[in-house]
Amino acid sequence: MNKGNLTLLFLGVAHSLNHSLFLVLPPLLSVVSRSLESSYQTLGFIMTLTFLIYGGGALIGGPLSDYLGSKNITKLSLILSGASTLIFLLPPNIITFSAGMLVMAFWASFYHPTSNSLISEIFPENTASAMGVHGAAGSIGQILTPTVAYFIGILVDWRLSFLLFGVLSLITGFFMGNILGSDSGKTSRRFTATRLKAFRRPIVLLILTYNIFIGLFFRGVDLFLPTYLNIISGLPGELAAFSSSMILLFGVLGQYIGGRASDKHSSQKVIFVFSVGMVASMMSILTLSNMGVSLFIVLFGLSYYGHQPAMTALLGSLTPKEASGTAFGLMFFFSFGLGSISAAIAGYFADVYNLKVSFVILSVFSILTLIVSLGIIKKLKKEPFHQIKFRTGL
Repeated sequence: MNKGNLTLLFLGVAHSLNHSLFLVLPPLLSVVSRSLESSYQTLGFIMTLTFLIYGGGALIGGPLSDYLGSKNITKLSLILSGASTLIFLLPPNIITFSAGMLVMAFWASFYHPTSNSLISEIFPENTASAMGVHGAAGSIGQILTPTVAYFIGILVDWRLSFLLFGVLSLITGFFMGNILGSDSGKTSRRFTATRLKAFRRPIVLLILTYNIFIGLFFRGVDLFLPTYLNIISGLPGELAAFSSSMILLFGVLGQYIGGRASDKHSSQKVIFVFSVGMVASMMSILTLSNMGVSLFIVLFGLSYYGHQPAMTALLGSLTPKEASGTAFGLMFFFSFGLGSISAAIAGYFADVYNLKVSFVILSVFSILTLIVSLGIIKKLKKEPFHQIKFRTGL
C-alpha cells in the first residue's frame, strides 16, 4: 500500500471518530434529558451552540491548515477534541454538559477543512473518489457508535459513552503523528485579490447556500431521529438506536457511489439526484408506516452521505488550490455552523407541538436543498465548467 492510500485509510479512522463524538447524544437524548433535568428545547439550544462552534471553528482550522499545514492541524484536532471529553467526568449538570460539548466541538471543528485539503493535495486526480473513500471509511467506523453509546449509557453511565470515543480519538491522534509526519511551514501561501474573487462568484455562493439548507435539514434529523422513532413511530429504544447505525451503513454505500459517479459523470448531477433522494426520504418517514421508516433509512443514508464527496470535489475544483483549507472551512461553517439552528428549531416545535411537526419543518428544508441544487445545475449549464473552473482560469 502506497503512502497516499495509507494516509487515506487512517484519515478514514480519524473521520469516524470525529463524527462519533457527536453521535453519542442522539440515542441517549431522553436519558441525558432526565439526568440533567432539562427539556428537549434546552438541549436543542445547547446543540445549536455546539454545532455553531463546530462549524464556526472550521473558519479558523481551514486557514490554519493553509499556513501551518494540514497534517499538523489534523493531529491537533484529534488530540484536543478527544481530551475534551474528560470534562464529562465532572459532576453532571447542565453547565458541565454544555462546557464539554462546546470545548469538544471547537477542537473537533478543525478536522474537516484540514483533512479535505490534505486529500485534495494527495489526490489531484479522481478527487471525488478519494473523498468518497474517506467518507465511506468514516461511516463504517460510525456504524456501531449509536448502538454502543446507547448500551453503555443505559447499562453504566451516559458520560462514559462520550469518554470512550474521546479516548479513542486521543490515541488515534498520537498514533497518526507517526503516519502523517509533520508539515513544513507554509507561510508563503497568501491570498491575492484575484483569489478572493473566487469566493464571491455566483456558483460558489450557490454552493454555500446549498450547504446552509443541508445543514438546517440534517442537524435536526440527526439529533432527534432516534427519539422520533421511539416516541412517534413506537420503535423500542434499542431499535431506534440501531436504525441510526443502519443509516450509516447505507451511508457507506452512498459515499462510495457518490464519489465514483461524480468522477465518471458530474458532481452537480450527483448532487441533484441525491437531493431528490433526501426529499423522498422525508416524505417516507412522515407516513409513520413500517415500510416508510425502512425506506427512509435506505434513502436518507444513501442520499445525505452520497452527496458529500460530490459537493466537496465540486467546491474544491472551483476555488484556488492555495486556499483549499479556507474554502472547505467556509463550506463546513455554512453547513454545520449556520445550519446548526436546526437543532433549536426542531427542539422548539417538539416541546410546543410534537416531534412530527418538527420533522415536517425539517422536510421543508430538504425541499429547499433540492431547489438550490437545480440552481447549481442551471448555473453550470449557462457557464461551461471548463470556463468557470478556477484552476484553469478565473
